[in-house]
Amino acid sequence: MGVIGALSEVTSASEDALRLLLSVLAGYPLAVVHRTFFYNKSAQIQQIFFILVGLSIWYFNCGTAVIHPILSIFGAWIITNYMRGTDASIYAAHGLFLGHLLFGYWHHETDTYDITWTTPFCIMTLRFIGLVMDIYDGAQKPESLKPDQKLTAITDKPSLMEIAAFGLFFQGTLVGPQFTLSKFRSFVNGGWLDSEGKPPKSAFLPSIGRFLAGCTYMVLHQWGQFWIPDKWFNSDAFYGLSFFWRWSWVTLWFRLTMYKYCAMWLITEGASILSGLGHNGKDKDGNDKWDGVRDLHIIKWETGHDYNSVVESFNCGTNTFAKNHIHRRLRWLNNKLASHVVTLSYLAIWHGYHLGYFLLFGIELGCVQAQNQLYALIKRTPGWSEAIAQPIARPFIWLFGKIVISYSMGFAFLMFGLIKTKYWIGPVKSLYFIGFFIYFVFWPILHIVLLRVLPRHPKKPEEATKTTVETKKEL
Repeated sequence: MGVIGALSEVTSASEDALRLLLSVLAGYPLAVVHRTFFYNKSAQIQQIFFILVGLSIWYFNCGTAVIHPILSIFGAWIITNYMRGTDASIYAAHGLFLGHLLFGYWHHETDTYDITWTTPFCIMTLRFIGLVMDIYDGAQKPESLKPDQKLTAITDKPSLMEIAAFGLFFQGTLVGPQFTLSKFRSFVNGGWLDSEGKPPKSAFLPSIGRFLAGCTYMVLHQWGQFWIPDKWFNSDAFYGLSFFWRWSWVTLWFRLTMYKYCAMWLITEGASILSGLGHNGKDKDGNDKWDGVRDLHIIKWETGHDYNSVVESFNCGTNTFAKNHIHRRLRWLNNKLASHVVTLSYLAIWHGYHLGYFLLFGIELGCVQAQNQLYALIKRTPGWSEAIAQPIARPFIWLFGKIVISYSMGFAFLMFGLIKTKYWIGPVKSLYFIGFFIYFVFWPILHIVLLRVLPRHPKKPEEATKTTVETKKEL
């Protein structure tokens, strides 16, 4: 029995999970090596270091399946160098990278979450699709680009070595974070160094803070796995509880399960800060900012009380990709709801074939639509905004919002976290499909009624024109 096998027995964790965790933790000593020996070397030397380390990490986790990222690197080089700026390059990128990933899902699909080569490859898929889109933008006329596109557009053709280093960089090749080539180039070219051209020591405390926070979340998750195992939701003990307690336990399980993602993102971000990739310029007082690749805003994630706070605080890298590279590029639909549907469908497909993935994102769409409709009602109803703005009302508003989003997300996550329909259909039935009923039956009817019965502020003609213009800008 090897060292990994022995650790697996001691910790009761799978060997694949231990390999992944050790590889993520290796980001810290590797960051020290880079900031000590390679930070001031040429881009080519740094790229070679990133490629060799990245390939080693992939081989340690996936063995001979390292061939998959290698093939994708060559594919990305061909598309970006010989199809640059064409519509065909976008189609080719999705066919090659997303198609490759979906083939892997189909070939390795099981009843549980397995860590295979598809686990890190899903990160590479979005990174390379984003790369092709950014190079497509760089080939267009600058005046035709939106502000968000100008920030990430690449006007030249990246070399094969640069693409390989971009895809295999040790801080983001396994579990993220997502970042653009323009961000990576700034890092390699020393944009994060201090005025003396040295790695800033201000990175140490933020790096340690994110590491410790990640470890805390990991402990809470492991505790939750023993306390509320997935199989418990199909037991007589669970079905014997009252409706309220079934839904409450599901909500608690959801939070504890999500902590494994929080843990990995925070630990990876800490290493990214230490390496310099997390540098994000300076604040108004001239202090270094280290939130350049942030995937989790802890305070907002833990205390947010509406769905916007969830989207803005959790899985930020993927959400930014979806917003900039999918949602905003659907402006031609001239329909925000349709753009939202397509974007969430895209993310569901990226996750895999399981029905639960699509149902989760469907409920997310229903939640967001209900929230937007509620906010619009509050804005148009005389006295409502003033009432909830009172200091005495704020704690109750926060508590109500927190309960609603926590219980709604807990219900939806059953279909994601338990993966197979045969595992989640029983618990969902025991909750009487409550999430679907609330957001697709009860609220739409109530919304129509409220639109008819609630008074509204009189709208002046100039305000109506302004609203129309703002809506068009938003789209």
